[in-house]
Amino acid sequence: MKPGAATAETVAGTAGPRMTRRWPIAIAAVLLVLAGGAVAGGRLATQAHRQSQATAAANDAALAAAKDCVAATQPASVAAIPGAQRKLGDCSTGTFGDQSTWYGEVLAQAYEAVDVRVRVPELYAAVERDNEDGSIDALVVFRATVSQTGMADRVNSYRVRVRMVPVNGQFKVAELDQVAT
Repeated sequence: MKPGAATAETVAGTAGPRMTRRWPIAIAAVLLVLAGGAVAGGRLATQAHRQSQATAAANDAALAAAKDCVAATQPASVAAIPGAQRKLGDCSTGTFGDQSTWYGEVLAQAYEAVDVRVRVPELYAAVERDNEDGSIDALVVFRATVSQTGMADRVNSYRVRVRMVPVNGQFKVAELDQVAT
């Protein structure tokens, strides 16, 4: 054997302690990376949850406003028309705001001409889409029982699509379109 030549035993003897020192460092580094990933994942999950809660709250507010406004399109009697017209004015904006003014006038004339009474026993609403601009598309479904003097009661079913937009912290109907059944 040459002087200074390493044997397998001396190489194994010197590499062993170095390797045993590197393992704990490597394991600690891997654990730190995993812990960092868990923290980042937790923050992302918390942020997504908060955003989901905000969307759900906005959807609930928009649906309640949509149901109130759509119900105002079906006043119970001639006496209820002024209140319904005020409600329509308060809950509408945009295209529907313009339509609601005209609608209120026509509705008053029609109710007075034929002595109509209306009941809305069922009214349901669901969100169809949350739009990027903050508006919400909803579908409102309701039944209206129409009574007229000298005629049998009629039950009409309606489906309307409404676009709800946030205006000064409240949702208002910007568009209302009847959906074909």
